[in-house]
Amino acid sequence: MKVLVIDDEEYVRLVLEDTLRQEGCDVTTVAQGQAGIEALQETSYDCVITDLRMPGIDGREILQWVREHQPDVDVIVLTGHGEVKSAVEAMKAGAWDFLAKQTPFDGIQVSAALTKLQAVRSLRRENLALRLGAVSRHIPSVLPGISPAWKKLMETVEKIALAQAPVLIQGETGSGKELIARTLHQLSPRRDRPFLAVNCGAVSDQLLESELFGHEKGAFTGATAAKIGLIAAADGGTLFLDEISEMSSPMQVSLLRVLDRGEYRQVGGTRTLTANVRFVAASNRNLQELMLAGRFRDDLLYRINTVLLQVPPLRERPEDIPPLAKHFLQTFHRSGTPIRHLSPDALERLAAYSWPGNVRELRNVVQRLSLLAGEKTSGPIEPDELAVVLPMNQLIRDRKDSAPPGSLEDAEKEHILRVLKDHGGNKTQTAKTLQIDYKTLLTKLRKYGVTE
Repeated sequence: MKVLVIDDEEYVRLVLEDTLRQEGCDVTTVAQGQAGIEALQETSYDCVITDLRMPGIDGREILQWVREHQPDVDVIVLTGHGEVKSAVEAMKAGAWDFLAKQTPFDGIQVSAALTKLQAVRSLRRENLALRLGAVSRHIPSVLPGISPAWKKLMETVEKIALAQAPVLIQGETGSGKELIARTLHQLSPRRDRPFLAVNCGAVSDQLLESELFGHEKGAFTGATAAKIGLIAAADGGTLFLDEISEMSSPMQVSLLRVLDRGEYRQVGGTRTLTANVRFVAASNRNLQELMLAGRFRDDLLYRINTVLLQVPPLRERPEDIPPLAKHFLQTFHRSGTPIRHLSPDALERLAAYSWPGNVRELRNVVQRLSLLAGEKTSGPIEPDELAVVLPMNQLIRDRKDSAPPGSLEDAEKEHILRVLKDHGGNKTQTAKTLQIDYKTLLTKLRKYGVTE
């Protein structure tokens, strides 16, 4: 732990410095409250140990300043024998503990208190990570796959999981990039620490900077309190930067500093913080092409591209569709009903589709299929049940009893009329199944000469 000792008695400072260094702490000592605040502004500390009564800025004022500007720093107050009442007031004001200066002062109490504090800080950081969305201990098993491409990818993931180097995952939207990142984390020595994720393209620059690095109180309009960032919350774990290609150039510079030196500053702050985080980045775009076009920094690409994982799209591994579909059918299975399987004809229809949305689209199709199964709860799932959930340009691609339609409009017409028939002419239900609004359905039906 990094500890700042503030005490106007030289003997106390020397005893604490010697004791805490023996415990493995990184210790800084100052003799005045003002010097203590200046040290806090310049460097990151885990704990402040301060005397309650000092000339100038005393321990109460230091405690108040820390609570307002650096609430992630814990404060231990040292008191004289007659100051217990004041120390209790300090505890109410936010001090973590207070300790009486015994005679002779040997620092043993402080050492014991810091040992307890270290355990508490570890639990506190884990809880914070969980609130921010960490799911490191209950990550679902990796998606099933039997294709050579998927097996090769999983073998590579297992090999690099033990390393600490940054990883870049590239693949189309919905191909499973975040799942690969979570698997990397789960197989790594960091598995018991947080896994946090942020979508770099979903928030503005200012918000992303604050989310990653945290901010000081008053750093910008609305920053009414200091806030810890995702990098600090992921300490010892993994931070997943999704869609890193959408990160602005200034943010790329800030991230590069963290990757190169393991250092960063909070928004509005001056102290240098350190990070022990493994970065895993992902993009559905080719970063090499963006770099050549001047839209992504070459130095950042070289830094995050230490290991490159390319996730193959689902259309290039159709043999993975059956195990994936089975997996999702089990995932969305409704209790009290038997788990159904897809017939060979239904699997053939799924395999014939190009799946532009990849695994995510297949998952959504199976989920809709589970929700719209109706009263039929036994026997295999046949192509006619898929008709109400598959994208309309797929529905008649693999029909063996008729030639392909002459145009996309023909396919749309046949699909709409088929869904309308499946719902017994109920237009409201048909519109819901087609995921279009009721007026759009009526317009299309009139176009196709259906007026009733």
